Amino acid sequence: MMGESTDDSAGNGDASINDPLLSTPAARLMALAMGTGTRVFDIPAARSVGLAGLVGVSSDQNGEPQGSIGLTDDLRADVLAFGLAVLVGTPEVLAESPDGILGISRQRLPQADNGPGNLAWHMLQTCGRESPSTTFRLMIIQPDE
Repeated sequence: MMGESTDDSAGNGDASINDPLLSTPAARLMALAMGTGTRVFDIPAARSVGLAGLVGVSSDQNGEPQGSIGLTDDLRADVLAFGLAVLVGTPEVLAESPDGILGISRQRLPQADNGPGNLAWHMLQTCGRESPSTTFRLMIIQPDE
């Protein structure tokens, strides 16, 4: 019948990137993040000078490792895809930071042919967004003095 969902996962917490309620690439990527147990949060503008986002591993309430991605107001879909790609494709780079968190710079790099930038580009394409580059510089965050 028209209007009925043929998706058996509807209503049980499973999200499909083709769900018509996920109308934007950013919403589709958020569903992907939720499906992988990755926590996504906003970074206040005052704390995000020079950053498009953060990516890292923290602990959930049970002490289990949990991927986390912080986003500023712009470049959200591209940076979210890049953060997810870092977490699943190259989590070892997070060991470069003393606290397991790296900044994602606002500066786009040339599109990578491999690594997290390439994986992020493919995720964005699948979610319906074209981007000139989904490769960003990862930076160690210096603590406030």
